[in-house]
Amino acid sequence: MSSTLPRKSPQLCSEPDCGQPAAFSTRTRSTWCDTHITHMLREGGLEPLEPFTKPKTWRLTRCLACGCEAHYRFEYTLEKNTYGEATCRACYWRQWARKARQAMGAYVDLSPVPEAKAREHAEKNGYDYLSALTTPSFSDDPHHVRCRYCGRVSAERLGDIGFGCQCQINPRRERQTTKRAGSKQRNLLKDSELPVLGWWDHEENDAATWETVTVKALRDAAWRCPDCGLRFRKRILDMVNMSECPECEPKRRAEWKAQYARYQTTPVADIPELLAAWDDDADPRIVMIADYQRRQLRCPRGHRPRQSPLTYLRNGCPSCRGQDTRATRLEAVEADPDAFGLNTEIAAQWHPAKNGKTQLSKVSPRSRKLVWWRNEDCGHEWQETPARREQGQRLRCPECRTILDSLAYHFPDLAEEWSPTNALSAWQVRPTAQTSFTPAWICSANPDHTWEAPLPSRANGSGCPECREHGKSRIELDHWSAAERAFGRASSGQSIRHEAFTRRANWLVDITVETFEEHKLAIEYDGSYWHADKVDLDIEKSRDLLAAGYLVARLREHPLPPLPIDNPNYAEFVVYSAMPTPDETIKQVREWASRRPGPRY
Repeated sequence: MSSTLPRKSPQLCSEPDCGQPAAFSTRTRSTWCDTHITHMLREGGLEPLEPFTKPKTWRLTRCLACGCEAHYRFEYTLEKNTYGEATCRACYWRQWARKARQAMGAYVDLSPVPEAKAREHAEKNGYDYLSALTTPSFSDDPHHVRCRYCGRVSAERLGDIGFGCQCQINPRRERQTTKRAGSKQRNLLKDSELPVLGWWDHEENDAATWETVTVKALRDAAWRCPDCGLRFRKRILDMVNMSECPECEPKRRAEWKAQYARYQTTPVADIPELLAAWDDDADPRIVMIADYQRRQLRCPRGHRPRQSPLTYLRNGCPSCRGQDTRATRLEAVEADPDAFGLNTEIAAQWHPAKNGKTQLSKVSPRSRKLVWWRNEDCGHEWQETPARREQGQRLRCPECRTILDSLAYHFPDLAEEWSPTNALSAWQVRPTAQTSFTPAWICSANPDHTWEAPLPSRANGSGCPECREHGKSRIELDHWSAAERAFGRASSGQSIRHEAFTRRANWLVDITVETFEEHKLAIEYDGSYWHADKVDLDIEKSRDLLAAGYLVARLREHPLPPLPIDNPNYAEFVVYSAMPTPDETIKQVREWASRRPGPRY
């Protein structure tokens, strides 16, 4: 049996005559080697302080002009290079602030911002304050800050600091996913309820396209104009953004152009509707409908908006539209409060005593009225508009820095298994968030079972790997029991992540023995049937575990051949499926491990 499988040749740098392996793989875009990536960073005025990983990964750099250290994505540098603009935001915002002050002339505010005030503002919004980037520091000058959650260092203005770090942007739960847990997160066109669905040509498009295409698809599809019946082809994304017929749209534009030309020569007095609403000092007989100036008008309900005549003619009174919208919304709220009222989690924090006559049922989620809130969990009270609560970080409590739509709110059972050793609480993370750390969990059925798993994995249904018996053979479980008897504590099916892994981000290890010393022990049971054609995978898994500092013991069923791994921390033990001896085999593993440098078992 061959010990290696054919591998794809590495992708090469896109620069002509380079020939070096690319630092990242891509299917359609250009890619470069590490040397050329560094060269492009220098074109953008930066020098790298960390190794390159991925184009979208934040990388610590230093500005060649001002020396400011900050994290930037390589994609961002590429974009700025196309504009001929330096990447460093410290340099950019310094220059921007100087120009803004010059433009304000005598009205400029040159009051310096005290460092204590800037520090307080940064810490309030989840940053560690490092320093001011100008001396003295004025209101629009940048400051050097570091996010407390993801560690990203950046140059930010005080106003931008108020929005918090990008890692803390907290979209509404229904925007994160509208699918059930465990399903692929795809926004299918057929489920979008967009008006463009009325244009879809079911006769020309096949059923598979209808079932699988998303609203952001770049492929062409067949469409049929609902007005004239014309069939044509156009990109799906373009039709989603603007549904236009190649024949009808030019006609509409021509008609509007002709109509607008008539409005330019038609006085307001010739249109009864406009004349009845006219309340301006100007003579309506000499003011044209297309006049761009705002005029004083009076609608039949008594509202007095200031609008251009053409805007009023086409759209009507804005106050009347607002009243009609409010009335329609109140009717919808009465019919279905959950669908049209405030977010349920936010509504539960409505202060029972400090909002006077304002009724919760009549408050719109987009309201800009300042109202009082109270978090029952901690007792903190604060004022904020409903609209602002649904923006940016969407905090459940600004004092505790807990968030709306958190893991604890949507998955209380998972929150009970959230380990207190994690850097954040279950009220501070989203159910599907990508955290800077791999969360630790404590099994609710057996507190001795601890493991690490990313949030999306848990939200999609994964549980305690040791309690799970699905996917584990009886003989593997017998060896796990023997390992527990021999070592006192062993884990089964633990998911292990380590930066030294090269094949994949994490590996599931059959049996793991935890220690407090230098090494950990990983025991793999290789059944002769399932591992007959997994030589390469077994080799790569073993090498990854060895690189991560594990002692690796493989229990290879006869007649599996030995793996070509030469490492003092690796050993194989032949086992027989017809005559298993778990306790004896694990005893041999324990004796071998005890002779390795480092811990003693």
